[in-house]
Amino acid sequence: MFLSEQLIIAGFHRSGTSATAQLLHRAGLFLGYELLEPLPSNPYGHFEDREVVNLHQEILADNDRTWLVGEPLLPIVSGAKWARARSMIERRNAEHALWGFKDPRACLFVMVWKYLMPDMKVLLVYRHFSESTHSLGLRHSSDLFLGEGNYQIHQRFWKEPDLALRMWLEHNRVLLAFARAYPEDTLAVSMNMIRDGFPLLRMIDDRWNLGLEDVPVGEVYDPRIAARRTLRQPVSDPGVAAKAVEVWAELEALGRETEKMLVGGERALA
Repeated sequence: MFLSEQLIIAGFHRSGTSATAQLLHRAGLFLGYELLEPLPSNPYGHFEDREVVNLHQEILADNDRTWLVGEPLLPIVSGAKWARARSMIERRNAEHALWGFKDPRACLFVMVWKYLMPDMKVLLVYRHFSESTHSLGLRHSSDLFLGEGNYQIHQRFWKEPDLALRMWLEHNRVLLAFARAYPEDTLAVSMNMIRDGFPLLRMIDDRWNLGLEDVPVGEVYDPRIAARRTLRQPVSDPGVAAKAVEVWAELEALGRETEKMLVGGERALA
């Protein structure tokens, strides 16, 4: 049996984690045995392992939650779920020298996984709240119009105007807490950084020496999918928006620390 390395890709929904996972997958990171199929809202694929997603969904259900988590959550994990997680880790450690997974729900469980995998690394991917929530709203508006998916979930984004923003806030709060607790095991990058040509794979290899292959970022990031928009956020509770601005500033501070790690601040071309 060989020693195994684990790299988890964690970021809020519609933050560029799928494209980032695709890049890492092509560079040699094993992401799962059964990846979720592409959808119109994510035509290049989610790169999420069904076994991991199912476990996260079941833990949320055990806590009377869905994936629409917009408030602090201290998850209670049953003995059976702990055993399943350990089994998943043991199988992947036995079969892969380098593996990980991507699931936006992983934001809520990074401390759980860190307990089970003390040496795991986390790639924190973030995007401005106005862009993430706008993209999330578009997805559910489209699905509501087409009659696809869960009608009640689609409606919640209309009935609760701040729902997406509260979700963005809570997911990124947990990631920031993890980054503060484990700075040596966390690397934070924004969607803008990668889209603009930040040499992510080289940065990961310099930081953790995981042996990833070099893949041009431009082969993965489609500017039509990840287009910028005006950084404006409609809200009904100004207090939520103010907290989001604070969290965004902290995320950007982490991103700047990542940029400083490059020798001489060198940037790669896309």
